[in-house]
Amino acid sequence: SLANSKFQTRPKNKMAIISPAAYVKSFALIFGVYGLQMLAVPSKMVTDHFDAPSTPLLQFWIRGQSVSLLGLCYCVTKLPAEQGALVSAVSSAAVGILYPWNAKFGYINKGLPVKYPMHYVPEVLMAGMTLGGVLALMN
Repeated sequence: SLANSKFQTRPKNKMAIISPAAYVKSFALIFGVYGLQMLAVPSKMVTDHFDAPSTPLLQFWIRGQSVSLLGLCYCVTKLPAEQGALVSAVSSAAVGILYPWNAKFGYINKGLPVKYPMHYVPEVLMAGMTLGGVLALMN
């Protein structure tokens, strides 16, 4: 298809910091660990990052979301590397915007009881994953 040919014919940058394939593997590993944690211990996603209790309703939503995240991890590894890197980079940025940076800056949800220093982990990790995606796409 036309979309696939665009990704397959792009010239390669020999000075790339990270290849699209390596970036996709790192995305699948990092987000796969998050997905498994969401499935196995959903309450940790709340209590590690917020000064708030983990309720049965929160555990229900977090555990259910693990399916989407784990499915995404699988799917990006089945795409051509540059397409997988694009999906992974956009997903990393979107997760960063909607979750850790929103919790920190409160531009969508104000006043969340964020717990530091643990909450620095996803803030920095999503920034690194987003930057890694940009660098992989420059390849």
